[in-house]
Parts: sequence; C-alpha cells; structure tokens
Amino acid sequence: MKITPHFTFEEMTTTDHKEYKSSVELLAKENTDKLTALCWHLEALRAIVQSPLVITSGVRPKELNKKIGGSATSQHIKVEAVDFIPKEKSAIMSFNEICKSGYPFGQLILEKRGIGYIIHFGTGTKREMLYSSKLGKYEPYDLSKLGV
Repeated sequence: MKITPHFTFEEMTTTDHKEYKSSVELLAKENTDKLTALCWHLEALRAIVQSPLVITSGVRPKELNKKIGGSATSQHIKVEAVDFIPKEKSAIMSFNEICKSGYPFGQLILEKRGIGYIIHFGTGTKREMLYSSKLGKYEPYDLSKLGV
C-alpha cells in the first residue's frame, strides 16, 4: 500500500526479525499520521539527493529496538525516524547534500555500517548533525571532515 508516491507501508515496516513483523505493523497502523509525515520528509530528501532511497529501518517497536541494540530513546519507536541508503549515489555525498540544503530535521546521522554508510533522518527540534564510525558512538559532524 502506497503512503506517498515513492514510499509504501511495506518498506516502512520492513524488518529482518520476522518474529516482530506483526508488532512493527501494529505500531505503524497506530501512528498513521506520523508515518505519513515521515514519508513526505523522505519524498523531499529523495528530491534533494536526486536518487531513489532504500529504506533499511523505519518503524521499530521497543522490543525490536532493544533486540538490535538501538537507543532506549530512539525516534524509531516513536515513528519519527528512518534509516536509508541512496540507491544511485553515495551516502556520504547525499548526506552532505541534505546538510547543505537547509532542509529541516531534528537529527541527521551518517552512520558507518559494515563496509558502507546509512543515513538516519529524524524529526524533532534538536537540529543536530552527527557522524558515527562505530555503532552507538556519535560525534558532531563537520562538513569539511570528509572533504566533500
């Protein structure tokens, strides 16, 4: 089921932990307004980076978030955050484009995962850009740091 032109309920509730699939879907259904708002943010980010986005993590109930080692205060459990990878360009380049665009966000994190990076986008009022080279370890992001 499409939520916005490029994002579906299925991809926003994707999980590798099938035992949590029904609780992920229930949380999403109970928060349709937040889920829809998050998808509209993704539409804007897609336009900024000029690339389709692959969702790696969207809605997460508390139990799933705890199992994967997520923060107890994660915006994923509030249906206010999403992790993604741009399909047609690097995450580093896309992250920089979002930072420079002035698009409003609460939290924007470039996070090292395996051999690549993902981008975490969260709503809210923090307005912080972070970088993480290790799961759970964050530092302020400096646009000049990666030379892009």
